[in-house]
Amino acid sequence: MKAVILAGGKGEGLYPLTEGQQKELLSVLGKPVLSYVMEGLMKAGISEFVIVTSDKGREIERELPNTDAGYEVVYQKKEGIEGAISEGISKISDKYYVLAFGDIITSSQLYSSLLSLYYTNGKPSISLTPIGEGFNTYGLVEIEGGRIKVVRSGSTLALAGAYVLPTETMDNFEEYLSSLNPSYFVWSGPWVDIGYPEDILTAIENLLNERRGTFISDGANVARSAVLGNQVIIEDRATIEDYAVIKGPAYIGKDAYIGNFSLIRSFSSIERNAIIGAYSEVAHTLVGQGVEIGSKSYLTYSVVGREAKIGAGTITKTSMTNKVVRGRSNKFGCVIPPKGKVDHGSVLKPFYAEG
Repeated sequence: MKAVILAGGKGEGLYPLTEGQQKELLSVLGKPVLSYVMEGLMKAGISEFVIVTSDKGREIERELPNTDAGYEVVYQKKEGIEGAISEGISKISDKYYVLAFGDIITSSQLYSSLLSLYYTNGKPSISLTPIGEGFNTYGLVEIEGGRIKVVRSGSTLALAGAYVLPTETMDNFEEYLSSLNPSYFVWSGPWVDIGYPEDILTAIENLLNERRGTFISDGANVARSAVLGNQVIIEDRATIEDYAVIKGPAYIGKDAYIGNFSLIRSFSSIERNAIIGAYSEVAHTLVGQGVEIGSKSYLTYSVVGREAKIGAGTITKTSMTNKVVRGRSNKFGCVIPPKGKVDHGSVLKPFYAEG
């Protein structure tokens, strides 16, 4: 069985992080979001993929890690989710296929459970997940008499973004799902739909909590005086300078540089080629690829877009978000756009997002 992965969403909730980049290619713990979906499906037994994306996704072939899976990239021309599905299944000859959303970070067990349900019942199968009250969005579900019904509000169950469906087109995806009378199961494990910057921080929490033990690449350069906590991941050619402290769980990507006396606190992801200046502190933050953070800076609960330059002595403030995302309010600092520049000594208010 093949899988169609939809990876062409506009990513408006993540703007400006998605300006010029498909959201499924945002890097979290050293890998694009899309690769987590593919890995989960591969563990469930799927080895062939059709990835439907937009023009912003033309970096997919370069960004995806080497894998044994075969995949074909289709650039979406037709409108809407129905158009994307139509273009994806045009590459499939099997009677059934797996449909997955490329912006979901969850456990591979969700995909295994989905495939197991399908092989047991031999009929369309879908995954659902519980969410908090008051969250109104695409893909809420009610169950009436054992049948599912897709609704716009008033439910605490949502489509979890993975389905086994007949290889056929439809005019309205929501109505189509309701008409299929599919088998379903409710997934209660870790699950994040990457739609807002806060979701990226939740994904980092989930992924690092799943990791066990410390991994330090043989090719990393860690000073003897550096202090490493538990569940720390340090990739190849990363440099940790004297008296720096990495308090796990945390991720330090390939070729990243952590300066003298810097402190990387829990649930931080320092991506490839990022530079953290001396005496700086980073906590609960995504530092994107190629970012430069000047010395004596303090960043917390923030998302820094790739290749941004943060001047020395920069401080981010945090507050509770005034919106409910995935049923909860989150503490959050700043979004700093890709290639954004922040002057030395800046104090950034929450949700700062200027170029």
